[in-house]
Amino acid sequence: MVKLITVERAKKEIQRLQHFIDLVESYESDTLNKWIIKEYAYTNSIKKVVEKANSESFTVKGEPLSREYAVSVINGKANDELHRILRRGYRLKIKPNKRKY
Repeated sequence: MVKLITVERAKKEIQRLQHFIDLVESYESDTLNKWIIKEYAYTNSIKKVVEKANSESFTVKGEPLSREYAVSVINGKANDELHRILRRGYRLKIKPNKRKY
């Protein structure tokens, strides 16, 4: 069911989206974990993050970046606002899959 939109609701949505864009574009990716968070914000795909990390030869303890490591970073304790937003979105995204098992 589609909700009707009002001008005020549209303005709030624009502000929310602009805040997210500003957070992502100004995010310092000075560690591998922060790089994973930033790339996930751009792609919203763990698979694409892992593929890009491996194409750029990023390693974790000498091993290529694994999907499990990327998921543990996204699902881990959030230390900043962007990470908190992405973790909440990731958990909502995978929640329907958990009910199938």
